[in-house]
Amino acid sequence: MTKGYIFAEVNIHSANAEWGEYSSKVQATLDAYGGVFLIRGGTQNVLEGTADGGTIVVLEFESFERAEEWYASTAYQDILPLRLRNADARVICLAGTD
Repeated sequence: MTKGYIFAEVNIHSANAEWGEYSSKVQATLDAYGGVFLIRGGTQNVLEGTADGGTIVVLEFESFERAEEWYASTAYQDILPLRLRNADARVICLAGTD
């Protein structure tokens, strides 16, 4: 089965209590769908193009469908407004290679 990935480039503009609440609750939403963080921030070295300074996040799921189910889940949608109020992001669901 082809794995699924969520790629996000997140620009946090308010690292406040709401952002902290979102960050502390997101793992529980992933657990129910078998999602794991492969990358959550860290050092970047842009080899081509330009960087906008955002935090890179990569999540892995057992399938593309499972990744989409997680994003659409009630548990994640309940905390999503916390992120939307405090950060801008580009979020993409990707299918891995076999």
